[in-house]
Amino acid sequence: MHFGFSTYFLTNKKLDGVIDAILASGLRTVELSYEPPHLFSMDERFAGEALRLGREGVKFSMHGPFIEINLGSYLDEIRDLSIRRVMDALRLAARLGADPLVVHPGYSFFRKLKEFDARLRSRFLEDLGTIGKEAGRLGVRVALENVYMSYFYFQELDGFDAIREAVPGIGVTLDVGHAFISKRTAKHPEPEEAIIDDVRRMGIEHLFHVHLHNNDGTRDDHDLINGSIDMGKVLRGLGELGYDGKVIIETLDAERFGFGPVMEKLRKIMP
Repeated sequence: MHFGFSTYFLTNKKLDGVIDAILASGLRTVELSYEPPHLFSMDERFAGEALRLGREGVKFSMHGPFIEINLGSYLDEIRDLSIRRVMDALRLAARLGADPLVVHPGYSFFRKLKEFDARLRSRFLEDLGTIGKEAGRLGVRVALENVYMSYFYFQELDGFDAIREAVPGIGVTLDVGHAFISKRTAKHPEPEEAIIDDVRRMGIEHLFHVHLHNNDGTRDDHDLINGSIDMGKVLRGLGELGYDGKVIIETLDAERFGFGPVMEKLRKIMP
């Protein structure tokens, strides 16, 4: 597995400084977030620097935009803007060799309006298909992230088969923290094992990417040092299934406590 950090949770420094800090921690994998403030630094100079780092063995992934966008929105203006922003991130990922591109599912606050909601879900899948086709042309994998809140169109991994049938070639970003909240909300007695079982049923070949963070099962805290998740158990389970891709740490703890304590925790849970 290739462990790394997301830049989204490290905003006290400029993007170059954040990447330097991640590499100084000893890790060689970075997930770039296509959102402010670091988005504003992703210019020609940065692209050249990222390509240089790539030649030196640094691995990149890209988290597509997710703030103020909604694939499949019932408002055509938002829908069009959402596709355009994700496409911009996709093209930058292709240029930098960043893989995969993480995409958040569309969402609807009209779940009780069954026919309307079904049309919105279809719009989301159509938009995801458009992105997937362009990603295939550019050679970048698209990995849909599970988001536990009830108004999103991809909450549990058991919903992936229907999405994959509609959008061939797409994969999954397993967000461990989100999945744990889902399992705890469902009062599953062994949430970590349930997560691994979901991946097994889905098929490890469809797991393109992993986000790792900790919580107590009730809130999306994005901790790492503290929390109730047996993260080591999840990582061992994924390894036993054959996962050897990127594992991106999404935590606020590096800014709270520094990289030292975060890396100490990571070393304890690494398989």
